[in-house]
Parts: sequence; C-alpha cells; structure tokens
Amino acid sequence: MDSGLSRLQSALSLTETEDDGVVIASNLWYSDSDSFELYLVGRLLSQRPFHTEAFKSTLMLAFNPVRGMDLKLLTGNRFLLKFNHIIDRNRVLEGCPWSFEKNLLVLSPIGTNENPSDVNLDWAEFHVHANGLPLSKMTKEVACFIGNHLGRFVDVDMDAAGHVWGSSMRIRVSMDVKQPLKRVLKIRTVLGDEQLISFTYEKLPNFCYLCGCLGHISKYCELRFSDDFIDPGDATPFGPWLRATNHSTGRNRSFTPHRVPAAPSFFPHSYIFFARKQPITSQAAI
Repeated sequence: MDSGLSRLQSALSLTETEDDGVVIASNLWYSDSDSFELYLVGRLLSQRPFHTEAFKSTLMLAFNPVRGMDLKLLTGNRFLLKFNHIIDRNRVLEGCPWSFEKNLLVLSPIGTNENPSDVNLDWAEFHVHANGLPLSKMTKEVACFIGNHLGRFVDVDMDAAGHVWGSSMRIRVSMDVKQPLKRVLKIRTVLGDEQLISFTYEKLPNFCYLCGCLGHISKYCELRFSDDFIDPGDATPFGPWLRATNHSTGRNRSFTPHRVPAAPSFFPHSYIFFARKQPITSQAAI
C-alpha cells in the first residue's frame, strides 16, 4: 500500500460502506497484459536539485537499451523505467552501480503488487575489493562471511575451476546506502589470531569524507553543524583511497555527463592509518 494511503487509513475511521470495499473481476486485477519484469524503479541519491532533461538524456545514453526504454520521473528523486526487452533490463541491473553527476542511482525491480513509492531503495550493489587477506584464506566461504559483514553477500569472482585467488578478493555486495562505508575489518579467530583487511569500492560515487555516507560530500555534511565540530582539513577519516579501479577496464569510470578522473586504486595501510606523508585530495572542489 502507498505510504500516503497507509497514513490516511490510520488517521481515518472508515465507514461501514468504505470498509466493505468492492469486488473486482480477476481478469482485471490479475491481467498479464503488461509484464512487470520489464520495470525498474530507481532513486537518485542526492540532496541537491538536478536538471530533469539532462537526467533523462544521460540515462538513455548510458543504458543504451537496444530495444529502447521509457522513463517517468516520480516524486522524491524517484523514477520509473520500462524496458522493451528483458535483456536490456538485466544488463542495466548487472551493470550497477550507476551514477548521474557523480551521485548514486539506486535501482530495483518492482513486484506486480508493489507501488513504485513503496519499493525499498536503500540497498545498492557494489563490487568491493577485500585487500590484505592471506592467499590461503581467499575462499568463497570467507568471501561470504566478509560480504555479509558489509551488507548482503551476492557473489565473488572465481576462476573456471571455482578458485578464489589473487592479490585481493572481488566480492559483489548489496549494501545499505544509509550506512557509512566500511574501511577495514579486523578478523579474530578463536585461537587468538588477528587479520586486518581493508576495503576499496569500484565505481564509487559521491560520498562524504567526514562521515563516510553516500549521497553528499563533506561541505554539506550534518556533522559540520555540531557545536563541537572541529574541521579536520585534509586529515579526514574517509578519502579517495576508498575508490578501486574498475575490474574490467582498469579505470574508475561512472556514467555521468562529465568524465571523472580515476582515483588511486589502493594505498598501503601505513599511508591510510598512520603516516600522512602526502596531502589527501580535498572534497571542496568536488
């Protein structure tokens, strides 16, 4: 039920006639004339206004649907996409995350009995690199454990033989966009062993270097309005070192109207957490 209708129903005392409702024919309510598998509902994760025509044209160019698609803007930065073929829709979902003007687009399928306003758009999929793991610990089981720590494990890159190995593990994770990005994870075993691993994220859009949340940059962060806030300058808790290079192209690319330069893929742990030997790029110019 639409959230507005839910509030209305809870605030009203229905009359007997209203509460009885009406019976609708099954062929009307359960009609298969329009396949909802072809729909996606999305939200632009941004606090700032955007140009609607530029938004539409950019998405059309970025998604490049072979059979075409229609886009309808809704309220609250939401939008509805209808593709003419399931292959185009699936390709767009598999290509997540997408961005517009460096702001994240959260996309989700919509169920037959769901209203676009009610679909949960707080989760988005990212490819996350888990750096610093011993080779012997690069297993699908460990990847699943790490993925569920970050959010919800989706998949992990494996070779043809089913082995997970390399300098880092590339894990597909569905993450809650309301939560700060996770920088590291300290794993402890029952035997007392410890292992610190760090995370970098592919196609990472705008995020705050102060609080680590997506959807805004540091100069708009709510932390600045706290009475005890002290500006850290360039020594922010989060930074561009959280960006990983795109796995397939070797570059950090996002589909926005302007080309975004690639950020360094990974800095040593000592750089990130201990020695600030070089200034970190400020977000003021973003």
